[in-house]
Amino acid sequence: MSVLLTILGRILNPRSNLSRLHRSPRSRQEHMGQLTQHRLRARDVLGNIPLMIGVLIVLGLFLVVLFGPLWATENPYLAGQRTISYNEAGAIIAPPFAPSAEFVLGTDQWGRDILSLLLYGTRNTLIAATFITMSRLLLGLFLGAIAGWNQGSLVDRVIMGIVGTATALPTLITSMILIYALDIRRGVVVFIIALSLVGWGEMAEYIRSEFMVIRKKPYVEGAHVMGLRELDIAVRHVLPNVLPQLVVITLLEMGAVLMLLGELSFVGVFIGGGIQDETVARAVVIPDIPEWGAMMADSWRWARANPWMVFYPALAFFLAVVGFNALGEGLRRLVEEGGFSTAFLLRKRMLLVIATITIATVYIINNVGPAPSYARLAGEFDGQRAYEFVQALAQLDGRGTGQPGNQAAAEYIAERFHEYGVQPGIRGQSYFYNVPTRLVQAVEQPILTLLDEQDQPVRAFRHQLDFGFVIEGHGGGGHVQAPVTFVGFRPGQSRDGQAYRGLDLRGRVVLLLADSAPADFPTEALIRGAQGVIWVVGDGPHDVRSQIQLAGVGGDYLRLPTMPIYRVRPAVAEALLAPAGVDLAALRALTENWPTSDQSWVTQDLDTRVGMSLALSEPQEVQMQTVLGVLPGQDLALDGQLVMVSAHYDGLGRDPDDTIFTAANDDATGIAAMLEIARLWHERDVKPRRTVLFAAWAGGELDHSGAQEFVLNYSGGISILQPVAVFQLDNLGAGGDKLAISPEEGKLADLLAWSANQIGLAVQRENRAYHDYQRTIWQRRPAILVSWADSWVEPQLDTLDRISIKKLEEAGNAIALALIHASREPSF
Repeated sequence: MSVLLTILGRILNPRSNLSRLHRSPRSRQEHMGQLTQHRLRARDVLGNIPLMIGVLIVLGLFLVVLFGPLWATENPYLAGQRTISYNEAGAIIAPPFAPSAEFVLGTDQWGRDILSLLLYGTRNTLIAATFITMSRLLLGLFLGAIAGWNQGSLVDRVIMGIVGTATALPTLITSMILIYALDIRRGVVVFIIALSLVGWGEMAEYIRSEFMVIRKKPYVEGAHVMGLRELDIAVRHVLPNVLPQLVVITLLEMGAVLMLLGELSFVGVFIGGGIQDETVARAVVIPDIPEWGAMMADSWRWARANPWMVFYPALAFFLAVVGFNALGEGLRRLVEEGGFSTAFLLRKRMLLVIATITIATVYIINNVGPAPSYARLAGEFDGQRAYEFVQALAQLDGRGTGQPGNQAAAEYIAERFHEYGVQPGIRGQSYFYNVPTRLVQAVEQPILTLLDEQDQPVRAFRHQLDFGFVIEGHGGGGHVQAPVTFVGFRPGQSRDGQAYRGLDLRGRVVLLLADSAPADFPTEALIRGAQGVIWVVGDGPHDVRSQIQLAGVGGDYLRLPTMPIYRVRPAVAEALLAPAGVDLAALRALTENWPTSDQSWVTQDLDTRVGMSLALSEPQEVQMQTVLGVLPGQDLALDGQLVMVSAHYDGLGRDPDDTIFTAANDDATGIAAMLEIARLWHERDVKPRRTVLFAAWAGGELDHSGAQEFVLNYSGGISILQPVAVFQLDNLGAGGDKLAISPEEGKLADLLAWSANQIGLAVQRENRAYHDYQRTIWQRRPAILVSWADSWVEPQLDTLDRISIKKLEEAGNAIALALIHASREPSF
């Protein structure tokens, strides 16, 4: 009975009673002599009821710490809230749900499984308590030892003054102040730091008293006479005499720390601080880190109606406090009876034990908190499922804007958003952000050919691959067979109408270098009698993309009279120049070695002929349908911040000769990764703290896309949110061995690079975009473009058979990991 009363006393007041550890009036030499004669027997242990109770409970808790998450039915870091359910009779019920076959211990008021919360919470709670206890122990041991070894000195008085001040402050209130000062939202680390700074004073006082006594013992004085250093004396002679008491203190202090954590939770202070929910009548804090204290924080309000909500976390605290206090009490009895020696702690074989404990600690630390759950979630990104999305999009005739496949792609994406629980992004009512634009389409296959002297085709070039047409200014339809004249320009020279006096281009096709010729020169060429214009541009992914969009009403497009204006790659220009015996380098030299006259231009008639044929439809007004889906944030403090995941779903589409550009990698893979993340989050019931916007841009292949219109002009509901991260996905299914991140600097780029490194991917940082709209977003939003390096290929080669499921999955893993961090972590 006395044992039970003792244990009960320890539970009600678990603060370590260090006075019980002082020696009996017997001399220490007599006591040490008895230690050497008394050997620990089995009945000493089995008959020590507090010790046996403590060992069983603490061992059980240790197993839960190691394996608890494996036994849980759901992951509380990712699982969302349950709103309604149905009982066996088919009636609708709302949480909290009573214990049942589905929920063994019931749920809390948010519908979360209490058993899973307890199993995950054991690790967080006990790891926090262990580190707090060890920190207090080390701090008390260090300061107490210094003060006791230097009794009466200035150092002693200063340390004891600090101890007196620390112990005079109310522990609970001081803990609360420190936790909020260090920012409760930073999680376990804040609690470890804050609670380590309180409660260590009693330890320091006890250690000081022990050192004061031991310092005067003859064997210590003998060690001084032998010339041992102070540190050697402390390790060889003082520490072994203090270790038994330190072990007992540590266990008793664990109970005190757990009790303090329970007290803090009762007043609403728990690890992480929770997230604020604004969807109810009053602001409610929802704990988002599974931990016993967090489970008790608000559940006491439900104690009468739903007692299971508070009973189980309270029982966990009770058992843990009983276990550690009972184990401490049992060891104290062994110490007093002389059956417990800590000499083995100082032997070399303890290095193996320490190594084992260290490995276990590293494992536990690496599996505490949300990061391991985030990594496991990202690892579930399914490359095969993403590939199936790519397949579905690649079969839609290239998805060209204004073509049937484009509309089908938009509807397919909206259907997937709805299936995966992503809410409509336009005021909660529609997925489609429609932007009107005007387009022209080629009604016949555009033609560019190299001709012989009889105007017979010698070589034909490929539309959208080797050349594309332009409709700006007087660009438009026409049929031309004519010789070529090169026109070069002096840099920095005035180029008004008078500057071109004497320039005769009648019956010629004009060849211009895009990096030196005036942008408006085609108009002047038309006035001077030219029948067509060929711009020599670069080898970029979209340099020869045909221009079909009339951006804006009343813009300078298709101005009559029209003539064919093409953009060609350098290799095409070299092929056109070959019959004349010149090349681009010779033409550039012609402009660099300028004559001394004041003439601002120079021409060279070339002995080569070309054929140009272009037939265009009348301008048609079409709707660019950007598809927007939203996952609302679940944290009142963070849901005003926006994380965006975006990709464009259109391609070059179908040409008049029925050539289909499937655009599998650019950018069906970006859309596929977005949809797979949405599917995975829906399946795992992931709830972001920040609002997440999924955007499938229309018109990515146009000069003015749906993305640019959204960024520059959208004023809907989500426009009031503060963008903190934009992930632009492109070319994720094929390319080099490195994941490319653009732009190369910034917090978001660092996050993605870290995520890639976590799964073993090399990263290449660069500053380039595949589409004009991507640079527009960079200029106005904290954004990055994610793709595989060296991933661009000619459009006709961008087919489904090039897509690597492995690459798609690896890129998806990295993006999913970065996205879950950006959407949930307050510190991002």
